Amino acid sequence: MRSDDSLATILLVSRMGRDGVAPLSASQFWRLVDQVGDPGHLLGRSEGDLISSGLGKDMAARVVALLSRAVAMAFELDQLDQSGIATLTPFDEGYPQRLQARLGSKRPAILHAAGTLEVLDQPGVGVVGSRNVSNDGAEVAKALGLQAASLGLPLISGAARGVDQLAMKAAFQAGGTVVGIPAHSLLRALRSPGVRRAVHDARTVMCSPYAPDSPFTVGKAMGRNKLIYALSDVTVAVAADNGSGGTWSGATEAIRGDYCRVVVWRGSGEGPGNEPLERRGALPLTDTTGLDHILSGARSGLDQTSPPKQAVLF
Repeated sequence: MRSDDSLATILLVSRMGRDGVAPLSASQFWRLVDQVGDPGHLLGRSEGDLISSGLGKDMAARVVALLSRAVAMAFELDQLDQSGIATLTPFDEGYPQRLQARLGSKRPAILHAAGTLEVLDQPGVGVVGSRNVSNDGAEVAKALGLQAASLGLPLISGAARGVDQLAMKAAFQAGGTVVGIPAHSLLRALRSPGVRRAVHDARTVMCSPYAPDSPFTVGKAMGRNKLIYALSDVTVAVAADNGSGGTWSGATEAIRGDYCRVVVWRGSGEGPGNEPLERRGALPLTDTTGLDHILSGARSGLDQTSPPKQAVLF
């Protein structure tokens, strides 16, 4: 049974079943929660009630309109449930505590996930990098996937072509577990027979903070990057451009926000941004077998109540 807080969160933020009223962004939602308290208290209240409680007229009208979507939203949620996709909010059991602890008000208000949800709160290894990776960089990505599997840790990545898919496939083929956070449609990703089979076998979790049917955008790719870092004990950037691109922006944000221990590959196959990322605070990795040592340091330096974690396209 979904709680009032969970239901209100979905009604206010979800982009499913849109009817002309713009849902709140995650940042708008968390500001609203700071102002009014538990979102479930908003259910059943009139526009006048909300204005009296301190909301502006436009926001009060928007909140009332969004909360009126309950019937249409129930249909959408039922459809997702039948597809094997859970819809989680920070008020639900199963929402990753790592995201709560590490991202704070930057955490997504909604997370759609398919697979064994407990994997999302297990210590894991993130691997990210360029889509157009060199042959040497590709071998590094594969080696990191194998290393994560040999250590018994989930491999977390973004399921994009290049470094992401190479590392994830290597981990999976070595008998490991994979967590994927695609920037494209989650429903499309789950249509792959290999992904469906891996989800069924409890070896893959696919999750996304975006509507499950939404297409790829560069903004979504940038936005989901923080989830890879926040779900991981250590995230390795195999090849980054210097000063631009998703790998660079994700790594610099994670270093600033201290989301996890950020590592850069320093060897054959590295990108032009790897050395500048090291100067900004990322740890260098020159041998993939050294990953275990870095992980040990991460575990001793991180609060164990708020550890790391990610998805696959084969």
